[in-house]
Parts: sequence; structure tokens; C-alpha cells
Amino acid sequence: MTDLMNYLKKNLGLEDEDEKREEPDTIIVPEHSFYEIILMKAKSIDDFDYALSQIIEEKTPIIMDMSYLERDSPEDFKLAAEKLKAFRDNNGGEAILLCKNGKNVIIITPHEIKLIRK
Repeated sequence: MTDLMNYLKKNLGLEDEDEKREEPDTIIVPEHSFYEIILMKAKSIDDFDYALSQIIEEKTPIIMDMSYLERDSPEDFKLAAEKLKAFRDNNGGEAILLCKNGKNVIIITPHEIKLIRK
């Protein structure tokens, strides 16, 4: 709407001298120029806990293969799923299953990084 009003003022000669001055370009600088992403295999619940702590403390996204944990320790796999749900609820992080064909590969991100599903 502002652009339309400025266009009309300019064409009708109603533009103020102050408005004729060009506004400086706005530069948007991202908070991080890049993100490091950790790739890991969770072979124990301790590995999973370490990964969650890295996400919370360092704000680092992690792509994690959970197939070892699921195959070798189903109880720990269920515990990891509960911890992941608590992480999402309490910290606002996101997690998406990337691959399920024989491997449970997930990506987990802190709340600062939003995942877009397409």
C-alpha cells in the first residue's frame, strides 16, 4: 500500500523533498553463516544423551542413525524415544524421521533451526 501511495505522489508531483532522498539499503546478516551438522550412530543410550546435550548446549543439529540402538537394546530405544519427545516438548526442538528402510535415521535440531517438510 505504501508503494502505491509513493507512486501516486511521485506521478502527481506531491512528493516532499525529504521523500525524494533515497533510503539506504537494508542488509540482513544471518546469525550464523553456516551450521555444522553432526552425523553419528547411537549405539547406546549414553550416545543418545550426549547427542541431546550437544543440541541443547551447542545448538548443533544432529543426523543420527538409531538402528543399532533399536536392534541391540529395544528398551533403550523406547527410552530414547521418550527422551526425544520430552526434548521436543521442553526445548522446542524438532525431529524428523529421514529413513526407515532397515535404518531409523533421524535429524534433530534445536529450536533456533526450523525444519521445513516438503
